[in-house]
Amino acid sequence: MITQGIAVLVNYGAYLAPGLLLFGLWFALTPRSLAAMRILILLAAFVLMRDAMTPLGLWALSDAVSIAFTDNALVLAALGGLSLVLIGGLAYVAPELWRWVVWVKGPRAIGLVVGLGVGGLIGVPLRLYQGIEVQAIPGYWAWLPGMLVLAYGANALEEVLFRGFLQGYLEQQVTPLRAALLSGVAFAACHAFLALSVTQLGWPVLLFTLIEGLACALVRMRYGVLAATLTHGTAILLIAVPMV
Repeated sequence: MITQGIAVLVNYGAYLAPGLLLFGLWFALTPRSLAAMRILILLAAFVLMRDAMTPLGLWALSDAVSIAFTDNALVLAALGGLSLVLIGGLAYVAPELWRWVVWVKGPRAIGLVVGLGVGGLIGVPLRLYQGIEVQAIPGYWAWLPGMLVLAYGANALEEVLFRGFLQGYLEQQVTPLRAALLSGVAFAACHAFLALSVTQLGWPVLLFTLIEGLACALVRMRYGVLAATLTHGTAILLIAVPMV
């Protein structure tokens, strides 16, 4: 599993390298004063990183309202850990964007409970709809720890981008509620290529991501990015299954 996992990660990195080099050059050439442009560049680069996982077989969406991830727990944990490393890297290369990132807003404990609860409200009904019995899935429990790291690590990066940078920036221009709505709709729109071209599953993907995006944005508005990360990560964890 380790050798196979390393090979998968190397292949993923090599596949992304040309595109990420261009995005990195674009970002580096864009003045810090053009904050909105720099945020959009980061969002586009993230979409590339996420959507490239599909043709490489790292994950797959289905019309059964589930997301199947590679059954290699090492790969999942590595990708989740890499996402956390990228968050730290962004703090170094783009410190001017971090002034809009509100990690915690209001009572921390309440925010954590709300984040987990809203994620459950999204994920549990879909899990019940799937009708999947985890004990019938070979290797599910060995796969789950890696999926935990990916669910919360990778979605922490996505929430920093959409709810930290984008929504935080928009709150300086419009009301917090409108900023949340814009963030949620932008999140769904950034899944359009995945829904309509990469997977061709169409409107169900867009509807789910719109609901999820608006929920995370509203949680962020009230309780901060950390709570929104729990919402996002919990929802994905509940509907995820290993590829078999």
